[in-house]
Amino acid sequence: MKMYIYNSEIGRFEIRQIEHKRYDLWINEEMLGSYESAERAAEDVANFNTDYIEWDKLKNELENVPTDLSQWAEIKEESPQL
Repeated sequence: MKMYIYNSEIGRFEIRQIEHKRYDLWINEEMLGSYESAERAAEDVANFNTDYIEWDKLKNELENVPTDLSQWAEIKEESPQL
């Protein structure tokens, strides 16, 4: 499973893969939504369209917000070796 991380000015966003083609968007241990792709979740963060008021109200105020998933840190979870 994959996880993507973006440390913003108001907290840590995470996109967590929960199934083969399903991803959840989190901030500070609060789930914001579920998506069919990690890219769509990252787009909502970039567009300040997360339904997380503290983030969404900062539209047009912040610089250096990742514009796509390639600018997030990717963490790959290793499968245990048997």
